Amino acid sequence: MTTQSPLTLYELTKQRLLNSETTASTTLHGLPSMIFHEIFMEAFMREHNEVLKVMVQAWPFLCLPLRTLMTLRKPKTPHPQFGEITLQQRNLWTFRWRLQVLDWRDVHRDFWTVGPRAMSSAHSEDASNKETGKPGLRKKKPTLRIFTHLCFQAWSSSWATHNELEFCLLTWARKRKASVHLCCEKVMIKSNDVSTILKLLRAVQLDSIQELDVFSVWGWKCMKAFLPQLKKMTNLRTFHFSSLSPEVFTLPLENKWLSCIYAFHLGELQNLRELHIHDVLFLHGTLHKIFRNQTSLEALSFSSSPLKESDLKHLAHCPSMSQLKSLSLRKFSMKSFNPETLQALLDKLASTLETLVLEHCDITDAQLLAILPPLSCCSQLKTFSCYGNHISLGILQVLLYVCGGLSQLTHGLYPAPLESYKSKIPAEFVHPEKFLRVCAKLARVLKDIRPSLRVQICTYSCDWCMKCQLFRLEPS
Repeated sequence: MTTQSPLTLYELTKQRLLNSETTASTTLHGLPSMIFHEIFMEAFMREHNEVLKVMVQAWPFLCLPLRTLMTLRKPKTPHPQFGEITLQQRNLWTFRWRLQVLDWRDVHRDFWTVGPRAMSSAHSEDASNKETGKPGLRKKKPTLRIFTHLCFQAWSSSWATHNELEFCLLTWARKRKASVHLCCEKVMIKSNDVSTILKLLRAVQLDSIQELDVFSVWGWKCMKAFLPQLKKMTNLRTFHFSSLSPEVFTLPLENKWLSCIYAFHLGELQNLRELHIHDVLFLHGTLHKIFRNQTSLEALSFSSSPLKESDLKHLAHCPSMSQLKSLSLRKFSMKSFNPETLQALLDKLASTLETLVLEHCDITDAQLLAILPPLSCCSQLKTFSCYGNHISLGILQVLLYVCGGLSQLTHGLYPAPLESYKSKIPAEFVHPEKFLRVCAKLARVLKDIRPSLRVQICTYSCDWCMKCQLFRLEPS
């Protein structure tokens, strides 16, 4: 029979703290942070709620990363010492005793698995800086501030969010809005239940939202109802706006109203840095209203969202474009645009642009020739794509020659030229023999200017929803 080693003084003290029903917070104030962390984790796993209440009152760290703590005991991340504890068994609101900052984002997981040293001082001060750094958050100090990310994604007709715990948090915070500030950096909407979403958003400090993603097939009434909430997101930096079906927006007068009112209020978002528009038809001809107050936009993309030539002319003279790093124009025709319009736009962006995408825009040989001089001055360009356009072999050779001189360029996608197809008519597949001859000519161009550069030639069937035919061109 083996003799069990006596418990150390530390183990005896820890047991006494965990088993005590009347632990005073003053008892914990002098504990080293590593010991405090270990005792807290054991109290949490063993559900010593009274001890947890006292420990939260004496919490020595700047914030509490609660979301990662609550998911720590999911089946995928078993704890080596304790049995399974389900989410329903934990008392979430135990942690609201006198806590000031609650972090519900999926961050700082190492704080719980490794220890407090894993969270740097910069991360520890993050929650504090969120309030002091944003004018919209300088309000009467709440009893509790909660930082979270939200996703409204319907899984049934009666729910606007697929996460039951998230729904409970929103409902709980909305009833206590005077004392609880729910701050959300990122909000994603994939639900058509706008009325429920608007009700739940009442719990959120809307000026705390920095990234908003709307991927929902909304109708005119939904768009109109959501507008007052968008106006309050004064610190919005990134906006993804998509899936507004043209089959729904069929009335010209309503579309004109949406075009004017949304363009105006997007223009009021002075902190906007990224705007990504997909499948939105009513904003064409309004860029002069949208980009009038922003100091410097960093990324702009329009996909399946037609623009007028006047829109590109405005961008070419807009102060907000002076620091643009990424421009993506996809799936709308620019065939009728004056070549000088694209040339002037690239002249404006040449010194800052890192990503340029011009895909499926019906760009002509004349337009490509016009942008070659400013393109050759894009010294920061890393990614360039122009596939999906009908261009000739001669123009593509010149284009590769220009791109080969861009020292920062690492990724290039180009269309198979017309000479790759039977009768020079773009089809789903290239003509094998013709394409081999074309590739040989293109490889010679690369060999002469930059042998190490790798480019990809794509057929016109390339699309985000189709299987691409990619041909990597490597000079011998």
